[in-house]
Amino acid sequence: MEIKDRKARLLESLLFNGIDFVEIANDSQTWLRVHFLNSVQLSGTISTPTITGGETIRTVSVSPVNDNTDWQTDGNSLILNLTVASPGDFSIYRLSISSNKLDPFFQEVTFSFKARCPSSLDCRLVTPQCPAEEQDIPPIDYLAKDFLSFRQALLDFSALRYPEWQERSEADVGVMFLEALSALADDLSYTQDRIAAEASLDTATQRRSLVRHARMVDYEPRCATASRVMLQFDVDQGVNSIAHGLAVTGAAPDGTPVVFETGEGLLQTLTDATGRRLSSPPTSIASSLWNAGAIKPYWFDDSERCLKAGATSMKVLGHGFNFQPNQLLLIETKAQTSADPPIRQIVQLTDNFGIGGPVEDCDFLFSQPIGSSRPPFMTCNASPPGPTAPVAFTYLRWRDADKLLVDHDLTRTTLGGNLVPATQGITVTDERFAMVSASPEDPTIPVAIVRTGPREAVADTDVPPPWQYLYSLKKAPLAWLVPTGPAADRIPLPEILLEQTDGGLPAKWDWLRRLLDAEQFANVFTLDKARYLPIGRNSDDSVQYEYDSDAGDTIRFGDGIFGEIPPDTAVFRVTYRVGGGAIGNIAADAVWQIDPAISAKAKLRSATNPFPASGGADEETAERVRRLAPQAFRTLQNRAVIPKDYQNAAEKLPWVQRAGTVFRWTGSWLTVFTTPDPLHSERITIDQRKELIDLLNRYRMAGYESYVPEPQYVSLDIEVQVCALPDAFQGDVQAAILGRLNSSSVVNGQRGFFNPDNFSFGVPLERSNLESAIQSAPGVAGVLCVRYRVRGRTQGMTEMPDSVAVAADQIIRCDNDPSVPEHGSIKVSILGGK
Repeated sequence: MEIKDRKARLLESLLFNGIDFVEIANDSQTWLRVHFLNSVQLSGTISTPTITGGETIRTVSVSPVNDNTDWQTDGNSLILNLTVASPGDFSIYRLSISSNKLDPFFQEVTFSFKARCPSSLDCRLVTPQCPAEEQDIPPIDYLAKDFLSFRQALLDFSALRYPEWQERSEADVGVMFLEALSALADDLSYTQDRIAAEASLDTATQRRSLVRHARMVDYEPRCATASRVMLQFDVDQGVNSIAHGLAVTGAAPDGTPVVFETGEGLLQTLTDATGRRLSSPPTSIASSLWNAGAIKPYWFDDSERCLKAGATSMKVLGHGFNFQPNQLLLIETKAQTSADPPIRQIVQLTDNFGIGGPVEDCDFLFSQPIGSSRPPFMTCNASPPGPTAPVAFTYLRWRDADKLLVDHDLTRTTLGGNLVPATQGITVTDERFAMVSASPEDPTIPVAIVRTGPREAVADTDVPPPWQYLYSLKKAPLAWLVPTGPAADRIPLPEILLEQTDGGLPAKWDWLRRLLDAEQFANVFTLDKARYLPIGRNSDDSVQYEYDSDAGDTIRFGDGIFGEIPPDTAVFRVTYRVGGGAIGNIAADAVWQIDPAISAKAKLRSATNPFPASGGADEETAERVRRLAPQAFRTLQNRAVIPKDYQNAAEKLPWVQRAGTVFRWTGSWLTVFTTPDPLHSERITIDQRKELIDLLNRYRMAGYESYVPEPQYVSLDIEVQVCALPDAFQGDVQAAILGRLNSSSVVNGQRGFFNPDNFSFGVPLERSNLESAIQSAPGVAGVLCVRYRVRGRTQGMTEMPDSVAVAADQIIRCDNDPSVPEHGSIKVSILGGK
C-alpha cells in the first residue's frame, strides 16, 4: 500500500496550503502567530478564525483579520498574526480557519495558550501508539473448584504454553510447584465458597449467620432449651432444707445420663433480686415427716373413701407435720393393677393458715393405741390417759386453682412433700479470663480474643479503631431456660452470670439479645453461637485464635457505642450451665441418683421425679428457620420508604455507579435528597438529572419531594517525592507517574488511579494503593514521601496517613487539571535519575 505523507505533498504544492503550528508570541498570551506549511497566499480567501475547546473558558474570541497588516512571510512559509482579547485556560484548544486554498486536513490545529509556561516535561509530541495485540488466552476450566481439577487445569495450561516440558513425575520441581499452587487454590476456593454461602439465608451453614439473617426480618430462631422437672426427696430425720444447685442424675430413654440441678435457674440460685451474688444458695423447706408415702389420708366414713374431682381439701392422719403456707404436696394414688401408672397431682396449700388452712383436730368416736412420742402423732391426748386415745387428723386445704382433676381412691392414696423444682444442666464455676494480659496474681489466666470491631478509625488521627473483645466458653452447649412467667414473656434466657472481679466487689454485666439495644456506657454483653480455638502463639507470645465452628458459645462485648468496652485491666469470672435439648425430657421416675459427694453430707436418702420433665427442645433447624422466616424481603417492592429504598431505585439506572439518600425537613414537607455518583464522570447532565427525578417520583411516598443535588467532592492536593533509577530521565519518570495518577484513561486502556469510577461515596484513599500505583510507573526506584492536604480545609501539607477517610456523602477527587485547580492537584518531585 502506498504511504501517504500529506504534509510532504503540501510542502511542494503551489495551489494549496495548510496550518503547521501556532506560536504564542507574547507573555500576555494575546498574540498568536499561525505558521503555514508553504508560501501559497491566502489573503482575502479565509473566514474569521475560531478558537474552541476550553474547559472553563469554552471559546476565545479572535479579532477580525486585516489582510494588509496581519500577513507576513518568513522564508518559504506564510504567517498569520491573530489577536485575542484574553487568553484561554490550561486546556487544549483548537484553531480552525476555512479557505478554498487550505487543505481540509490541515485547516485546523490544536495548541495551548500556556505553551510559554515553564515545564520540566519533554515538549516533543508523543506519537500515538496502537494498543498491543492481545495474546491468545488458552482454554481455562472455570468450573475447577478443588485440588484435582485445579491440578488438571494447570497441566493443560502448561501443555499449551510450554509444550517442551513433558515431565509429570511427582518428584519433579515443576510438578511440585504446580501441586502447591493447586492446594493453595483449593483452600482459597473453599474459603470463597464459605464466605459466599454465609451471605444468604438460603445457603448459610453457620448458626450465627442463620440467626443474624433471620433477625433482619424480625424472626428469632429458637435456641436449644433445657427442661424443667419437679423432684421429690426422701431425707433423714433432722433435715429441714434442701439447697438449690444440688445435682441429680436421670436417664433418657436411650440410657444417656441427664443431669438436673435443684432450683429455678442459675441467676435465682446465685444472685438476689438486685443482681448481687448471694453468700449461700437459697433452699427449699424439707422434713422427714414429708417423705414419699409418709402422709396417709384420713376419712370419717367409708362413704368418703373416694376423693372426688374438683376437691380442694382433705384430711390426713396425724398431728405435728408442721405444714408451711404455700407448701407443695404430692397426692399420689396407686393404680388397681401394677401395670398402670399411678395418678399424681401437685397441690399448693393456702397461705391463710387458721382460716381454711391446715387445722389439727381429733376424731373422738374412734380410737387407736398410742404411738410414738415423736411426730407425727397419730392420737390425741386422752383424759384420763389409757392405752388408746382418739385418732388425730389434720385438715388440709389448697388453692382453688389446684382443684383435683380426677377422682382418688383414698385407700390407695398417700401424700408427700419435699418437692423441689430442678432444671437441666451442669454448672461450670470459677472460669476466669482477662481482657488484655494475665494478672500477676494468676499468670495462667486466659486472655480474651481480640478482633477488629465494626467501627472505623477516626479520620485524620492516629487513634486506632476500637477492638472487639470475645471469649469462648470452655464448655458447651450453653443451657437456655424458658421463664415460668406469663406466656408473652416465655422467651428463653441464657444460664450465665458474668462478673467483673478486678475492682473489689464483683460487678455484674448484663446479657442482651442484641447489642444494638444497648446504651453507650452500659455494662452488657451478648452471646454468639461460635467457638474460637487457639492455633498457636504470635511473636509477642500472645495466643492466636481462629474461628472453629458453631459448636460452642462466645461472649461478645460492646464497641463503645452499643455497650461499654471493658477496660484493659479487667478480669472476669463467668459462671454458666451447660446442657439442654429434647433429651432432657425424661420420663417420670427416671431420676435415680443424687450427687454422691453431697448426698451423705446433706443427709439425703433418695430423689425421684413424679412427673416427666418438660420444656426441653433442640434448637430450631436451619430448614425450619428458612421456612418460617418472613418472606417479604424476597419480593421486589416498587416503592421507596426508607433511604435505602431510594438508593436502590437510583442504582437501577445504568449511569449511576452508587447513590446516597438523606431526608430533610424543608419547611412544609420532607424532601428526599438523592445524590448519584455518575459512572465515567463527575458531573450530572440535565437529561440524567431529569431521568433520575422521574424515576424517584414513581417510587416515592405521597407528601414527599424528590431532589437530585450534585455529589459533594473532597479535592486533594498531593505532593509526591520519588527516587528515580540511575538510567531513567527525570522528565520521563515524572510523565509516567502523572500518567498513572491521572483522572482519565491511560494509553493501554487502564483507568488512572484518580479516575472518577475508582472512588464513590465514603470510599477512603488508601496510601498503600497510591504508592503501588506510583511504584508501577517505569523508572521509579522507590517512593520517598507522600504529603497531602484537603483543599479548602487546611493550608499546609502534612504526611499522608495510611487511610484518608471521608464522610458517607463525600467523594474523593484529584483531577490535576490546571484549568480547575479547585478539583485537586498533583506535584511530583524526582530525585536521582538523569
